[in-house]
Amino acid sequence: MKYLITSGCSFTSAHRVNLERDEDKCLVDDNRNWYYPHWLQHKFPELKVFNMGSPANNNSMIVRSAIYKAKELLNSGVDGKDISMIIQWSSFFRRTHFISNEIKEYIPLAEHRNYANDYLKEKPSPGANGYWINLAVPNMGKSSLETGENKRMFKYNTAYVETLYNDESRYFEWMEYFDYLISFCENNGIEMKSFFMHNSFSLQYDYGLMPYNWKDADEMIDKLFIQKEVINTWNEPKNRGDIYPYVKYLYNTIDWDKYCWFFEEEGVHSKGGVFEWTIRNQIKSTDENFNPIWMEYTDFKTQTNVEEALRTNQMGPTGHVSSCNYKKFTEDVILKWDMFNGMIPQSDSEYIKYNTNLI
Repeated sequence: MKYLITSGCSFTSAHRVNLERDEDKCLVDDNRNWYYPHWLQHKFPELKVFNMGSPANNNSMIVRSAIYKAKELLNSGVDGKDISMIIQWSSFFRRTHFISNEIKEYIPLAEHRNYANDYLKEKPSPGANGYWINLAVPNMGKSSLETGENKRMFKYNTAYVETLYNDESRYFEWMEYFDYLISFCENNGIEMKSFFMHNSFSLQYDYGLMPYNWKDADEMIDKLFIQKEVINTWNEPKNRGDIYPYVKYLYNTIDWDKYCWFFEEEGVHSKGGVFEWTIRNQIKSTDENFNPIWMEYTDFKTQTNVEEALRTNQMGPTGHVSSCNYKKFTEDVILKWDMFNGMIPQSDSEYIKYNTNLI
């Protein structure tokens, strides 16, 4: 492998590819936003890593940006056998719209930059060729349209959520794009492996991240940091792929073991993602050796401050995997995949502590 393409949502990149940073320059990111692509580039300096991820990406956008980069490499003469892909799947319910030059004067990029994607490398200026807007529906509170900056779009999207939105439709689109990606990679000799932001299969999950029902902050802190509790999905008789008739013919033909990594812990969880893995495998965090579980906890500086922030509702119990825990995930999980066979990562020049700027 000489080239690695990564793509995903904000669990792959905190910055927007070719809009806020170049596709091959992810190591310029603030070190608290070092995720698995950053650690892979750090460990393999000779490997050319293209991080095509962007915050709020839905799964179709994740596939589009990865294939865009792969086609560019293939068209330049690169052999597909020299290319590998790592795909981090997002929440299946997310949706995206293309804002063309025909309509972008009514929907300017500047108003919706926080949920925009413009992954084309060659362009005279951001959004010059149009752009994509990512919507975290059905939770309108996570949409850039929620502010009402564009009232017609907000009204349209609200009507869609209230009338036409359904889980099965969104799941079907994801399966279609997954099937397309597999065919593309197989036809071009590209090795591909994927993992999930969180469990995308369990019927216990409602739209977003893992559900929880803690009676108070003390129970939350105990379950999150001491018990390391995740929803038990081990013996679920059916998942979403089993109950959606239009999904089944795609779901049943995907070689899940070949193309996906799942967090599996016997008797505890099945078909989990990096979110559940992190809770169960988190690096112990203390005031003396601060290793925040989530990136959002970094600014609190000590574990005591994190727990106080949780008690006073300054922070919630979920977030993006922190850099130190993503380093552990990279070393303990990703580097064991077949695509890294025979590759020797460089060792860290010194012990890296998260709260001393990593490197």
